[in-house]
Amino acid sequence: MPSFSDYTCFRYFKENITTLKYEFGNANLIDNNYSQSFQDMFVLSVLGGKKNGTYVEIGGDDPIVINNTYLLESVYNWKGVSFEIESEKVNYYNSVRKNNCVCENAITADYIKIFEENNFSNQIDYLQLDIDPSEQTLACLKNLPLDTYRFSVITYETDAYRSSFESVEESRSIFRDNGYQLIAQNVLNCGHAFEDWYIDPNVIDSRVVDIFKTEQSLDGISIICNI
Repeated sequence: MPSFSDYTCFRYFKENITTLKYEFGNANLIDNNYSQSFQDMFVLSVLGGKKNGTYVEIGGDDPIVINNTYLLESVYNWKGVSFEIESEKVNYYNSVRKNNCVCENAITADYIKIFEENNFSNQIDYLQLDIDPSEQTLACLKNLPLDTYRFSVITYETDAYRSSFESVEESRSIFRDNGYQLIAQNVLNCGHAFEDWYIDPNVIDSRVVDIFKTEQSLDGISIICNI
């Protein structure tokens, strides 16, 4: 199984709390984060360190290493469901995590059925969209019931550094048409623009949004911390 040493990424540790741009509620509970580019810290920041939230993780992969929802589940007691197409990864995921990972093709999954089975409200706290290649992530986005369910925070992997401009712009158009606000576009990982981060302006405090909103291409750590 992979370890963090297999990846090039910065991590957050408890001693870094004074560097946070916004020291959100319950930030003191975190010993360290697990995301590759501070996605978990972004979610907690804009949601004020919310406990007992809900998530949908499309592209589960490893249950802990470079995972965006493990911190939410293990420290903040979030409930959620993950989607992964490889059965071996699903089996391993479910042997480690409390919340369920389902073996599904994210492009054709019946999301309404699965969300209802998980007793999700129509406002879900966090949506991760991250499957390969990026064209499939876009196809998955088009399959989501965006007219029925809303998501307070979204991290969407564009892989803009290797994807077509049209594909990236189409995803942004879909989010814009559905009322989402792009907070950070072309978030960097190892210098490569690979993600867009969104919020639902209907539920996220605009004062918090102003702290993190950027039109520059920045690494996740630079969006969340004063470094």
